[in-house]
Amino acid sequence: LITAQETADSLWAKLSAFHFDYDAPSKNFNHNRVKGLVAQLIQMKERDAATALEVVAGGKLYQVVVDSAETGKSLLKNGNLKRRVTIIPLDKVSTRVVPKQKLDAASHRA
Repeated sequence: LITAQETADSLWAKLSAFHFDYDAPSKNFNHNRVKGLVAQLIQMKERDAATALEVVAGGKLYQVVVDSAETGKSLLKNGNLKRRVTIIPLDKVSTRVVPKQKLDAASHRA
C-alpha cells in the first residue's frame, strides 16, 4: 500500500516545475508584478493541442513572466530564488504580426 505521504511526495515531484518560489525582494514589493509561469498563463481551448504546445515550447513553458525588467532584476538580486529560472519582462517583449497570407497557407497545410 502506498502511504498518503508517498502519494503527496509523488504529486509534488510532478508538480514542482509549476511552482515558482521566491521571497519579496523589498519591503513593499507588489506580488502582482510577478505574473507567473508561462504554462500557468496559457489556457487551451482544445485539449489535443496542449500536447503539441508542450512539445514545441518545451522548457519555455516554465519561464517566469514579470511586468518589467526592473522587477526581474529585483527578483534575481534579492528574491532568494530557490531554483534557476529564466525571467521574461513584459516591457521588453516585442510583438510580431504574422501576415494573413502566411496564416492562410499554414491553415491549409494542417
